[in-house]
Amino acid sequence: MSEHLDLSAEHSGLIDRFVASGRFEGPQAVIGAALALLEGRERERAEKLSVLHDAISGEMEATFREIEQLISSGLATFQAPLLREAC
Repeated sequence: MSEHLDLSAEHSGLIDRFVASGRFEGPQAVIGAALALLEGRERERAEKLSVLHDAISGEMEATFREIEQLISSGLATFQAPLLREAC
């Protein structure tokens, strides 16, 4: 799929700076790296939401307080070992 994208001046300038720095071979490489980061974030978010769902649905032993901690900590830290590993 090849499409033309209309970018803001700010985004276009950012891409130009990354390419000019020598870190990327061209605009496609910058966009590819950005999409890979976005994909990783989305995968991490889905995994954390799955852990939260399991905790809430009772598939894991978690107290209401632990679930509250999970939510308030941005799903980053949690007392239950299985949840901590998953996060």
